[in-house]
Amino acid sequence: MRGFVICATLGLSAGLLGGASQVVAQTADQKAAPTPQQIPLEHFTKFDEFGTIKISPNGESVALTAGKRGRSGLVFMDLKDGKVTGGLRTFDRFEIADFDWISSTRVVYSLVEHKPGVTTPSSTGELFAIDRDSKNQRMIYGFRGGGREIGTRLQRDKAEYASGFVISPLLRDGKQVLIAEYDWVEGASYWYFSADAKPTITLLDTQDGDKKRVGQVPLSQAELLVDRDDQVRFAVGYNAATELTVLWKPTLKDSWKEFSLPGFDDETIKPRAFSPDNESVYFTSEAQGEKFTALYSLTLKTQKVEKVFGFPDQDVRDVILDLSGRELVGVVGYKGKAQFHWLNENDPAAKLYRALFAAFPNQNVSITSTSQDGQLAIVFVASDVNPGDYYLFNTKTMRAQYLKAARSWIDPEQMRPVESFAIKARDGLELQGYLTRPAGKGPFPMVVVPHGGPHGVRDYWEFDSEVQMLANRGYAVLQLNFRGSGGFGKPFMTAGYREWGAKMQDDITDATRWAFEQKVSEPGRTCIYGASYGGYAALMGAVREPDLYRCAIGYAGVYDLELMFSSADIPRSKFGRSYLDDVLGNNVQDLRARSPAYQAEKIKIPVLLIHGNKDWRVDIEQAKRMKDALEAKKRSVEWMPLSREGHGAYDEGIRLEVSQRVLAFLDKHLK
Repeated sequence: MRGFVICATLGLSAGLLGGASQVVAQTADQKAAPTPQQIPLEHFTKFDEFGTIKISPNGESVALTAGKRGRSGLVFMDLKDGKVTGGLRTFDRFEIADFDWISSTRVVYSLVEHKPGVTTPSSTGELFAIDRDSKNQRMIYGFRGGGREIGTRLQRDKAEYASGFVISPLLRDGKQVLIAEYDWVEGASYWYFSADAKPTITLLDTQDGDKKRVGQVPLSQAELLVDRDDQVRFAVGYNAATELTVLWKPTLKDSWKEFSLPGFDDETIKPRAFSPDNESVYFTSEAQGEKFTALYSLTLKTQKVEKVFGFPDQDVRDVILDLSGRELVGVVGYKGKAQFHWLNENDPAAKLYRALFAAFPNQNVSITSTSQDGQLAIVFVASDVNPGDYYLFNTKTMRAQYLKAARSWIDPEQMRPVESFAIKARDGLELQGYLTRPAGKGPFPMVVVPHGGPHGVRDYWEFDSEVQMLANRGYAVLQLNFRGSGGFGKPFMTAGYREWGAKMQDDITDATRWAFEQKVSEPGRTCIYGASYGGYAALMGAVREPDLYRCAIGYAGVYDLELMFSSADIPRSKFGRSYLDDVLGNNVQDLRARSPAYQAEKIKIPVLLIHGNKDWRVDIEQAKRMKDALEAKKRSVEWMPLSREGHGAYDEGIRLEVSQRVLAFLDKHLK
């Protein structure tokens, strides 16, 4: 069952381009390690100033998002001289969600919108197009058609009450894009997106917005795969009975054919890529009797399945494509850190990636886009202490040219390394997690931070602003991938089903006690703090282990499991209701026994509750019930409602206020 996550300036010039180097890579200015110091909180709460960079098909230009939150504007820049050739700035309540080059001169982009009273943006479902010289800017798809507009010349003759998503930019076409349309549902006084919507496949003209329907996929939550000819011929999704279904087309003109993959766990099937001859599909899934997801090939006509590769102790978490973005060349596992396996060690793409890994040791390296001939690529490099740097990489000369840091104000030398650890739970289950220590000698005051999700979601070895903020203020941070987390096989994930507040909570307790044994921290100097499901775990930690933690912070958390079935967005779809039945069960007495709001008398420590008034995923009623229950039992509770926020804080000012409040609460009880 694919789950719901209950987890929240354009003045560029030639100075953007740094000097060339080898791979050979010239990084940002190298500095001697400075003495750790208290860094302004704003450095941790600000969004990237610089977002995604993508290179044009001919390799002569880049398009990038920049400005407020790193995506309030789209900028085009010539790579020869670094001069800006055009761009656009969104209106105040809009931001760039994503963009794709569809030719060497034109880009299609989508927007998210900050609706009145809510700071967290939501997709508008619209598509726009613009040339690299800022000309020919048009709305080509969206509900604001029919003569209405949201900016100069951004209008259409017809409104579509649906959301459009680009499936393929069709670079060989240069004029049209292939999109999936998801029709909206008409409510009493408004239209809204439904998780049960089934996609229509459409060719969309990026000049005038004309559409040509080419098919429909009769599945909701569908994952679509285009073949080497940019035709949608493979899909995995849910049928009317919410059963996962696999469909394929022998040719584009054929009707969809349904087939099963016997011996596989349907819920783990994920299509990855077509073979070069279009006759086979690579997919990842977990075979019955196996513990981990592996890579398989499926010959469509014969339905023959062959195992290509699987790690012995972890899922195949992702795949790596060659520079064309079509040929599958490797897979990625992720136990503590990323691990790679190449299908052919001598493949040029594999050699290129290995050279990049050698040039940027102890960092994660990914290619965000390439020129059509594969000679130039945009490379993104990041780590546990580095929020990310962009490079222009020449695959022929093997030289990487530094472009820009995502957050130039972050000095990696001032950040704290993230250590991977492994422990066994009390029932013998192997668990993995991360520990970040502040500067100095321990034991330290510690914050246990369970992740959101919870099912299929996990913590990674990566830069985490909040973790680094806490470490900079002298706190050790413990993050555990408890049972139910993703990446460790489906049995590990489903081991968390109906174990909210039970074995999942025991895992967090066991990790906390392990940290005490390792002298990282000690009893009386540890708080538990989480957001979304993590907020639930924080309060249940206070319920289950009243003497283990000194304080608890719940942020956008679930506190009444019974209420999950009737509030917010998850129960609005058949898929969502089925998910809740699977992971929580529907026994009312059991749900209440595992709900902090019904167990407030067991909580002895101070609690801080933070919640957005406009939270669509976890209704603020959850936090109100928890607050009322604590007050009724005369427990210490602080309350921080966020009037314009949704599921977490999005506004930078509010993010800063939340961080200040969290640190003040922790300092009060741990220092």
